Amino acid sequence: MEDRVKRISNLFNEIDGWVIAEIMLSIIVVWAFIKATQKILPWISELLPAKLRHITLNSVPILRVLALLVLIIWIVPLIFNITLQNFVFIAGALSVAAGFAVKDLASSVIAGFVALFEKPYRMGDWIKIGDHYGEVVSVGMRAVQIRTPDDNVVTIAHDRIWTDSVSNANDGYGTLMCVAEFHVAQNQDVSEVCALLKTVAQTSPYLNLDRKVIVVMQNTAFSMVYRLKAYPFEPRNQFAFITDMTERGNAALLGAGINLTSAPEELFSQTTGI
Repeated sequence: MEDRVKRISNLFNEIDGWVIAEIMLSIIVVWAFIKATQKILPWISELLPAKLRHITLNSVPILRVLALLVLIIWIVPLIFNITLQNFVFIAGALSVAAGFAVKDLASSVIAGFVALFEKPYRMGDWIKIGDHYGEVVSVGMRAVQIRTPDDNVVTIAHDRIWTDSVSNANDGYGTLMCVAEFHVAQNQDVSEVCALLKTVAQTSPYLNLDRKVIVVMQNTAFSMVYRLKAYPFEPRNQFAFITDMTERGNAALLGAGINLTSAPEELFSQTTGI
């Protein structure tokens, strides 16, 4: 019993008022640094072009991890008497406790480190996990937060990457593909429809002129489906861009005498049960 007490007492350094003050000071400094980066860097990123904004935003979680590592390296020697024997003893005890007490949390934190290096998502990316699609606004140690098109902030634990697919619309780039669909009667001039739709996208104020405009077609039982694919200059304009292409595309087709179509009403009733 005395040997066990002695071993435990040897794990810790003598803690006096100066040590406590240094620990508190280090926590305050690191906390202030993390809060400053979370506030200042996103603000600076809004003043930068899309490409530089993504780089600036991606530095926020990296700096947070580095700051926490510095804090651990700073505090641990103040509290513990670091020797090889003590290190093995502490690491073993902590690993067993963590394994039983915070299994889910540990899984999310580990997944967060994996996500930090594999980069399935970054700050500023537009991603879809499960039923949730939105812009990544925060990448924490345990979870990622996305802002949906309805301006809701959804928090998703990192360990979802073990079980769910992550769809990334722009993958760190400053633009993403937008698609507008048009249903046209089958007896219309295909080349004329394609030319009209391309002109609609090419004259949009949201278009990224560095990327090509593409029109693809699919023949269905009731119509020809045209998918107008183009890239906006700014990912946040994707919904305005799709709306603009859809509105002006329909107007251009109707103005040229192109017949638009839709699924028969009886098929719609069967599908929806209305």
